[in-house]
Amino acid sequence: MIIQIDNLTKAQEIALEDMLAEWVNLGCVGSSRWTAFFADGDGNFRPKITVDGRKPQFTDLIDRKELWQGDEYRMDFDCIAWKLHKEEGKKL
Repeated sequence: MIIQIDNLTKAQEIALEDMLAEWVNLGCVGSSRWTAFFADGDGNFRPKITVDGRKPQFTDLIDRKELWQGDEYRMDFDCIAWKLHKEEGKKL
């Protein structure tokens, strides 16, 4: 997966890179934690993002309402993994 993000301020670049470094750190030490990034869309946060050369797409594997808890968007990839596992089991 290649993720390209353009139109960021220097502060946004530093914050995102630091968060990604923390993801690597958590994976290396075998620790599970929620991590977050404040997407200040009413401020100057206007990222231009491509994933493998295309516009990012929403998944249909999770009900969008389940991802939002109040004003927080929380994605847990294990929910997707279990749904993919169930779909694969149906094909067997």
